[in-house]
Amino acid sequence: MSAKQWSGMMDGDESYAGSKSFYRFEKTVRALTGFKYIIPTHQGRAAEKILFSIVGAQGKWIPNNTHFDTTRANVEYSGAEAVDILNETGKHPNLIADFKGNMDIAALKNFIEEKGAANIPLCMMTVTNNSGGGQPVSMANIRQTKKVLQKHGIPLFIDACRFAENAYFIKLREKGYSKKSVREIAREMFS
Repeated sequence: MSAKQWSGMMDGDESYAGSKSFYRFEKTVRALTGFKYIIPTHQGRAAEKILFSIVGAQGKWIPNNTHFDTTRANVEYSGAEAVDILNETGKHPNLIADFKGNMDIAALKNFIEEKGAANIPLCMMTVTNNSGGGQPVSMANIRQTKKVLQKHGIPLFIDACRFAENAYFIKLREKGYSKKSVREIAREMFS
């Protein structure tokens, strides 16, 4: 972490109720995501544990471009099955490509048809695809994934652990984004 990040941690107000740190955090997250409700947990794996204890169960399937290891563990602990639906290019480390973290859209469609939308409580997209070597996901792929899911009434959850890096890769590599700020791209990703 940078010196500024460390100093922010040292200066942080860690009281649980009404802390100034929470209100700064909430304001920033709302600005980046556009989300009304912000409920922090101490780590992503804690949030996953809560989420999958509610939506996961035997006979449920959770697709993702590639599940992070703790995500997979929390999904499978609930009784559900974690399924990776990574695009073919992302499966080959020797290939050079701009967005090797993308979801395989055709495979996602087939998976939904095979398992049934009622058995898929949500679909995840990990940006960047950390278990796939930190490979970015394109904005076009996020939009295509969302479109497929909307057709079937399946919500899209974004594992946003490296959203800023992913937004930066979109800025560098995806047509139409070079003049947009990373913040603008992040906001579009979350929309």
